[in-house]
Amino acid sequence: DGEDGFAAGQPRYVFQVPLAGRSLEEVRTGLNQQWRRNIKKAEKAGVKVDEGGYEDLPVFYELYRETAERDRFAPRPFGYFQRMWTALRAEDPDRMRLYLAQHEGETLAAATMLTVGNHVWYSYGASTARKREVQPGNAIQWRMMSDAHERGAAVYDLRGITDTLAEDNHLLGLLRFKVGTGGRAAEYVGEWDYPINKLLHRAFTLYMARR
Repeated sequence: DGEDGFAAGQPRYVFQVPLAGRSLEEVRTGLNQQWRRNIKKAEKAGVKVDEGGYEDLPVFYELYRETAERDRFAPRPFGYFQRMWTALRAEDPDRMRLYLAQHEGETLAAATMLTVGNHVWYSYGASTARKREVQPGNAIQWRMMSDAHERGAAVYDLRGITDTLAEDNHLLGLLRFKVGTGGRAAEYVGEWDYPINKLLHRAFTLYMARR
């Protein structure tokens, strides 16, 4: 989702899946029929989702550049992600995680996940146009949601969404993808520099300083 990631400001509308007080099965039941079907397709096809490390950032970045070209946004430089990884994980190894979805030895999708307290964010996502039929995007998101739930997160945040449903909006497919999680839209006003939560503020101040 490229620029759906952490940009300089806070998007006005975000999409969140509540996890607090819900079993993982309840979260899965809350997904729409297409999502549940796609997760099963990925499992049946043998898609494997694993956590990656710093050494896997080049693989992520290759997919990210392909995504940027396809979705028409300017990609951030590779060094940005290296600094992001180093800065955030220096404060807490769980602060940032990288996930890779692979099928028959080929990495088809990758995504980064950020955690502050009991709030988990999907920050940057990337994928190839190849083998979309094995549904790596759904597989990677479900693994991230499941891990967030296992770690006791209250919210899984899919970040920004468009505020229009116009058919000519090229992000409409992304909106539908997020809405399929059965979560809810939330509206924010203002930038990240409003310290709603001191821990969150410190983490992102550190992050923004190293961009």
